[in-house]
Amino acid sequence: MSKTISQAVILAGGRGERLRPLTDSMPKPMAPINGIPFLDYLIYTVIQAGIEKILILLGYKGNVIVDRFHSMRKITIEFSYGTEEDQTGRRVLNAYPQLDDHFLLMYGDNYWTIEQENMWSNYQNLNAPVTTTVFSNRNGTGEYGFSNNVVVGSDHIVVKYDKQRETDAANGVDIGYFLVAKEALDPQMQGNVSFEVDILPSLIAQKQLGAYVTDKQYYYITNMLTLKDIETAALKNNFLPLPQKYFGG
Repeated sequence: MSKTISQAVILAGGRGERLRPLTDSMPKPMAPINGIPFLDYLIYTVIQAGIEKILILLGYKGNVIVDRFHSMRKITIEFSYGTEEDQTGRRVLNAYPQLDDHFLLMYGDNYWTIEQENMWSNYQNLNAPVTTTVFSNRNGTGEYGFSNNVVVGSDHIVVKYDKQRETDAANGVDIGYFLVAKEALDPQMQGNVSFEVDILPSLIAQKQLGAYVTDKQYYYITNMLTLKDIETAALKNNFLPLPQKYFGG
């Protein structure tokens, strides 16, 4: 196993229906935060975590992302092309040849300051092929208040993933940051598979989905209201976008 993660894979193909009409002309991760694309902020968190190789999984209006990030300095950004209809799992599997043996998988609509060293140490200690980052949500500051969607056992293995948030035993929120061993994925898997619906439940059934639990707040661009919230949080907490020095001429 490598000593750390060197590749971040960002799911960036979503349309963002609840951000329309803003997203009629751009994919959800390109929604502006204080005038700068949200994806700029995400990419800079990756760089700050010491990761300089990025693979962006495209879908809806992927050309907007390519136009902005096709020529970069000091970092490597590659793309995997898909369609608007592709689900999260299909996007990841289609990119299989481009994946490192171990990589950080990120959803392109959540912002969180990556705790790279602690995540990696936890990943190695659990010896699970996939770990999900779980926000403890002790104060009800998750996307849906105190409503959680993950049941994590005392051994830090995920017992249940409840997308509908109907399980009283849920004790945290999955925030869309995963450490993944490439060997945990089946490139022969057919159909338009969802990472959450088709891949995670299988791992959970085999007790192969670990959890990295964090108290650090995450932010999300679900709708226009939360978009404004993260704009305020970015100014208050000094969230930084990708500096101009990384862009080509």
